[in-house]
Amino acid sequence: GVTLEGEDLALADLVGSVVVVNVWGSWCSPCRAEAPILQEVYSETRKRGVEFLGINTRDQQAAAIAFEENFEITYPSLVDETGELQLAFREFLPSNAIPSTLIIDRDGLVAARILGATTYSQLTDLVDQVASEN
Repeated sequence: GVTLEGEDLALADLVGSVVVVNVWGSWCSPCRAEAPILQEVYSETRKRGVEFLGINTRDQQAAAIAFEENFEITYPSLVDETGELQLAFREFLPSNAIPSTLIIDRDGLVAARILGATTYSQLTDLVDQVASEN
C-alpha cells in the first residue's frame, strides 16, 4: 500500500520483525482512546525489533494525517479509503471490527489478535510473548 506520507510499503518488507498491525479510523472514538497507548508501546519496543503499521480505513487522508499529528503517531499508516486493505485480513478480522490489532510473528504469521480497543498491559503482554518466541 501507500503510506499517508505517500511512500510505498509492503507488510512483506517487515518479515523478520514482530509487526503490530492496527486498523483505525479518525472517526472512531475507541481508536482515539488507544492511539497514545499504541504510540507508547511502539516507542518502548521498537529497539527490540518490533515494528508497527497502521491501516487507516474508510477515512479521508486529510483527517487521517490530522489524527496522526494530534496523537504524535510516529509509525507509518497505510491509506485504505475503501477498506480494501483491511479485507486482506478478513480471515482474522471482521470487516466492521475497528479498531483491531494483529500481532504478526517474525515468520509473517498472525500470532495474536485484539478485537476492539487495546490496553497498555494487554498489548505489551502480547508483544512480549510474540517477541520472545524463536
